[in-house]
Amino acid sequence: MIRIRTALPASAVLASALFASGPAFAQPGPVDLVFLHGTVLTPSGTAQALAVSAGTIVATGTDAEIAGMAGPAARTVDLAGRTVMPGLYDMHVHTYFAGRDKLSCRFAQGADAKAIVAAVKACAAKAKPGEWITGGSWVGAAFKPGEQNKRLLDAVAPNNPVMLNDESLHSVWVNSKVLEIAGITRATKDVPGGVIDRDAKGEPTGVLREVTARDIERFMPKATTEQQVTAIKVATDEMLSYGIVGFTDAAVRREMIEGLSAYAKSGGLKQYARGCIVWGPNSGDSEALIPQRQAWSGGRLKLDCVKMFLDGVPLEGRTAVMLAPYEHRGGAHDDQGPGGGKGLKLIPEDTLFPAVAAFDRQGIQVKFHAAGDGAVREAVEAIAAARKANGDAGPHHEIGHNTFIDVADVPRGHELHFTWELSPYIWWPTPITSVDIAKAVGAERMKRLWPMKDVLESGANVVTGSDWPVVPSVNPWLAFETLVTRQVPGATGEPINEGQRIPREQAMAVFTRNGAAEMGRLDKGGTLEPGKLADLIVLDRNPLTVPVGQIHDTKVLATYIAGEQVYTAP
Repeated sequence: MIRIRTALPASAVLASALFASGPAFAQPGPVDLVFLHGTVLTPSGTAQALAVSAGTIVATGTDAEIAGMAGPAARTVDLAGRTVMPGLYDMHVHTYFAGRDKLSCRFAQGADAKAIVAAVKACAAKAKPGEWITGGSWVGAAFKPGEQNKRLLDAVAPNNPVMLNDESLHSVWVNSKVLEIAGITRATKDVPGGVIDRDAKGEPTGVLREVTARDIERFMPKATTEQQVTAIKVATDEMLSYGIVGFTDAAVRREMIEGLSAYAKSGGLKQYARGCIVWGPNSGDSEALIPQRQAWSGGRLKLDCVKMFLDGVPLEGRTAVMLAPYEHRGGAHDDQGPGGGKGLKLIPEDTLFPAVAAFDRQGIQVKFHAAGDGAVREAVEAIAAARKANGDAGPHHEIGHNTFIDVADVPRGHELHFTWELSPYIWWPTPITSVDIAKAVGAERMKRLWPMKDVLESGANVVTGSDWPVVPSVNPWLAFETLVTRQVPGATGEPINEGQRIPREQAMAVFTRNGAAEMGRLDKGGTLEPGKLADLIVLDRNPLTVPVGQIHDTKVLATYIAGEQVYTAP
């Protein structure tokens, strides 16, 4: 049975630090890079210095010990008291879409309808007639459901198709020109897994959800390979600036595969990357890439994963699948949402279970999108069925988001050896959490929001993912701090589910060694110790010792991957 080494309990981390002594060495080659006069965070505590040979760590120890290993040609980095720690892993990003969004029509997350319309007006003034205007991300709180929101966009961009992603990338807001291009009218029926928001008379309002939202992509002009590469470079460069050395692209689609593959094969992609090809009703025919995944892989990119969307999101559209119905809305829209008030199931079990078993048998990892506790249960049962059919030696599958997990399902990650991926970048009070989710599920279920401590204590492997550009920034230090505090960055305000706080040492392990383990490279990375690659970051502070409310302000001064300096702060 495959087992992944998971985060050490905080007590074990601290105990190992107390009993650490002397330098740690691997069989050295010529030392060509040394870091001196700092604080190096190692599995056994702290060291002053670190030595690297041909991209591999060969020793950690005191300044005197490491300085004595450096040859005349070695590069010396004077840390001047700064901290070195392992590079971080973000196990859920959308690189192409994040880069594309940064290059598109932008407005602040949480902006009201007036601010969004003003931004679109400015973008339309620069656009050619007929040119698509895309951007994001809006929140459900920006306008009321059932209103003719398309008219707001029609007024400022009458000659351009406009499509704006919401905060979750599960809904879009479009104008009448897009509805016309897509052939969506009052007579258009909802497709399985898709929703057209309508007013009281049945007219489309301009808000489309889930499968219907993603279907709009096929009407847009296809980006060239060069345009795809540009977007991916913008996104991955930004991740390097935050110390992210490895990531999972959680939804690889046909419209971005050429650019992602070309950038990786050229050597431009510096991070270790896993790509999950979308499979299912909203794949946009991306499933056809799965048999070709090895040909598209290259450089540091491995396409050894498929992505399955089991549900939507527990926001105002109420498309995440819950075990119990959503709260009543009240007023004219007291319908609780799709699926009889329990959300929108995107893949029926008689399709899902055989597919997961087949991928498991082929050695292909499955990454599930499962936000509601009902969808989480479905993912767990699908993995259990695959283990029963194929035995326990299959891939370490991953359930993503887990906004709500039923108590009965918490221990099953360890039992079935799969990984929980949670989203601490999202959970501090924003309109996503404090307004949309809270209204949809009610106060009692909010007590079970993102149960991080529970899944860690269950013995399962646990990783984190930003879901960027669902969140406005891929900055992991915001998430690191909120794992510890469950409060607004700065450690202020009322905590969200404070019983799920975890110690800093455990948060660090989740972001480093657990991510490396999930990517199958714990033997090569995730910790700073001899024999592993020099995947490390230099920080302006020690996140394990600074006041907890200052962790989110951590600045990465340099990022190294396999000993190569791939980012330097301005």
